[in-house]
This record gives sequence, C-alpha cells and structure tokens, in this order.
Amino acid sequence: MSGTPNVLVIMTDQQRADSLGCTGNSIVQTPNIDALARRGAVFHNHHTPHQICSPSRSTLFSGLYARHHGLTRNGVALPEKTPLLTHDLKAAGYQTHGVGKFHFQPILAGKEHMMPDSNAFWDQPESEDWNGPFYGFDTVDILIGESVGATEGGHYARWLNAVAPDAAALYSPENALEPPPDDMDEVWKSAIPAELHYNNWIADRSCDFLKAHDGADPFFLFVSFPDPHHPFSPPAPWCDMYDPQDIPLPSALQGELTAMPSYILEGNSEEGGKSYVDFLRNPGPPREQGFLQTTQRFSEGSLRLAIAHTYGLVSMIDDCVGRILAQLDALGMADDTLVLFSSDHGELLGDHGLIRKGPCPYRSLLRVPLVMAGPGVAKGPRSGITSHLDLRATLQAHLGLGQTATDGQSFADMLARPDAPGRDYMFAEYHPRTRMDTYNQSILTPEWRFTQYPENPAWGEMFNLRSDPGEHANLFADPEYAAQRRLFTQQMKQEFPPAAKAGGPSIATY
Repeated sequence: MSGTPNVLVIMTDQQRADSLGCTGNSIVQTPNIDALARRGAVFHNHHTPHQICSPSRSTLFSGLYARHHGLTRNGVALPEKTPLLTHDLKAAGYQTHGVGKFHFQPILAGKEHMMPDSNAFWDQPESEDWNGPFYGFDTVDILIGESVGATEGGHYARWLNAVAPDAAALYSPENALEPPPDDMDEVWKSAIPAELHYNNWIADRSCDFLKAHDGADPFFLFVSFPDPHHPFSPPAPWCDMYDPQDIPLPSALQGELTAMPSYILEGNSEEGGKSYVDFLRNPGPPREQGFLQTTQRFSEGSLRLAIAHTYGLVSMIDDCVGRILAQLDALGMADDTLVLFSSDHGELLGDHGLIRKGPCPYRSLLRVPLVMAGPGVAKGPRSGITSHLDLRATLQAHLGLGQTATDGQSFADMLARPDAPGRDYMFAEYHPRTRMDTYNQSILTPEWRFTQYPENPAWGEMFNLRSDPGEHANLFADPEYAAQRRLFTQQMKQEFPPAAKAGGPSIATY
C-alpha cells in the first residue's frame, strides 16, 4: 500500500456483534455502518480477550494482554508509560486526537491522582483549559461515564453546564419521558434533548476536528461512544424507534444455568438491594464487575423494552457515524482514510437468562463487531478468528509503522485477501474485582469454547460451537469429553498459565 492514509477508529461500549444489519440483525437499522461494510470488510469472528471495559480498551491500544499491561480490572489505571498505538502513529508523523470515552483511568480516582479520566480531576484548577496530551493523544475531548453518570466530569459535562445549566438533571430516571417499569429501573426514555445528548456532542466534536485539520500531516481520530452500555435510556426519538412487541425474545433454555458454575445463580438478586442506577449515584463498597444478573425477576415486556432501547441507542450511534463519515466525504478525505468500527465488549441482553456482563465468558460478551474500510482493504466478509489483541500489530503492518513486540499477531493479510485465514485459536481472561474464585481463562477455537477457573477447579465451561453455537449445553463435566478437556487444560498450562494476581493496584471502585 502506498501513501499515508488517515485513520479513524470508532468505538462503542458494550455492543453485541449481532446488533448491526451487516452482521445479520434484521430489526435494528444501521444504514451508515452497513454502507461502510459494503465498501470494506466485516469480520464475523472478531473478539476481545477481556469482556470488561478498561482491560479491553487497553488491550486494543497496547496489543498486550491485561496481565501484561496491568489494567486487569476496572478501578486500575493503565500505566502512563505503556507503549500504545497512539505512540506508534505519533512517531510516524500523525496528528492524534480522541473524542469521547477513554476509560484508561478509574472514574472515581481521588483528586490526589490528578487523572483526567476521573471526575475528581475536573474540580481542580489544573483542569482549566486542559485538553491533553493524554496517552499518546496530542489533544482530547473527554467524556466520563454514561447515562446519569456522564454529567459530573470531563469536557462534555463542562460544555453541557455552559450551554444548558439545568439539562444534566434530564438524564435521570426521575425526569424520564415515561417512568421506568416497576421491575427494571434501568430502562427509561431519557428527557435530555437529542441535540444535547453526549452521543451527538461526540459527533459534533469529531466533525469539528476534521474541519480544523489542515492536511499537513495524516490524522488519527479516535471516536468513542459510551453507548449502548446500560442503563438502557435513549432520548427521543430513538427511545421510540422500535416497538418492543417486534423484538424477539433472547436465546435461553430452561434450566441451562444449573450446569454452569454456581456463582451465576448465586448472584440472582441485586447485592444489598442496590440497583445499578443507585450504584452510579452512590457506589459504596466494591461489587463484582459487570453487574451480572439473571432475568428471572424481569417481565417479558421489560426485557423486550430493554432490547428495544438498546437498538435505539445503536441506531442513534449509527446516525452519528453517518454524520462523521459525511464530513469526511465533504472534505474530500474519505478515499484517503482507513475507517475501523468496533466495540470494547458485548452484552448478554437476555441470552441464557442473563443480562449485562460478568465473569462468565459467553460469546455474547467476547464477540464484538469489527468493520474496516479504506485504503488496502478488499471488500467482503471475513470468517477467521481475530482479536482486539491483534489490532495494534495489524495496523502497524498495514500502515507500515514498523513492528513492535506485542502479545498479538497481525491479520493484515486478511485486509487485502478475504479468504486469508485467521487464528487457529485465541485466549481470553477475566480478572475479578471482589470474588477471586471467578478468575477464569478461556480458549476459543472455531469448534470449541473452553473455560477453566483455576481458583475453583470444580467449575468449568466447555461448548461445542459446531453443534451448539448458542452455548446452551455445558459439556465440562460430561465424561464423554474428558479427553478433550484434558487437552485444553494442558494447552492452557503450557501457553497461558494462570495469573490470577496479575495487574496493578486498585485505586477506586471503578
């Protein structure tokens, strides 16, 4: 590939791989991302090795497993000296800018840490007129958190307070256009006007950057939307875009969780009676990451509404993506820009009778969308296994940045050749915050997903993805598959031994 293309990376938070038209969803409307996919590549077997926000994001940028970059769980900060993709690009002469959610540092880090990704930093005089540098970004427009938590710190919170001082309260469920269901307080129609919503602010700031870019150097623009992460609270008109009655119920089989590790059903109720919304407002003691919960106490109507609102948020993001891509085109930069769309991890959204995310590494959480288009990317679907772990090495190779030693492996050949193979297998790992026995490691192959819990060997998960792609029949304890289980156990021991205590110190709840 000749020339030096610009690079635009668009990321969402907690978006399932199957939530786009181009990945097979027949209900959700994503015309702009689908149009991007038609002129590029859709990776149908792309994954994150860490189904939690901060570890996954840090892995994508560093090309390192969480055990090596240190941010193993939310509440830990990514060491500022960690070499990242942004540093590779800066060294190659790129102007680097980021807009939206980064999550490289704990949101609740104390003011003594002086971390711009934390709310406390924005009460300090040092935050005045601050906009970088930040982890290899020359400049940033930061948003912190999501939904009701997005108005306390960062550039967005300051902007909103300046243009509409009373608007922050419109994010709250108490001011919703309709009250939340009695059995699910995380689902409401937000009263914030769409033009003031952070998703549109992110699109506006991204377009501002593009319009101001002088073209002297190539740019790297990171655009990071906090949605469709729960709470499920889109503004109008997106909250009414999908009729809950048109939403199919998720994939779950009666009794399937009884064959899974027991912690899943043990956590059936909200800890201490505190909902996620209450936790955002007053966190209290640390809780396990992801807020995994069964859907048993939710009505069918409430669950359908949560999915409908998720689709509304996805469509809202698609509209924002369309505006950014249209700005690229209007400036004559579309043909010279490599565009990547992905998410940090998925969402259970009712699969297996579960919601949100947590320690169990179902593919609903590990598999994420990846769409790439632009210079050097051939049209067509890709079926091989790829990982966030590989993106830094892939972009290094594709852009001619020079190779750096990482844990990943480049799949640059798949960009040019749709029939090029992907990985034979990949590893995934979950580092807990409060329950050490939920630490787990997984091997994912085209045929299997195997998971072991080194701190509790009685627990395990093994699914034959050929015969059971929905992961409903856990074969871990089935004696017929004992030999296969031993092979995976030995492979893990040799290639990816347990590292339950890896990572830096926790400096905040999240």
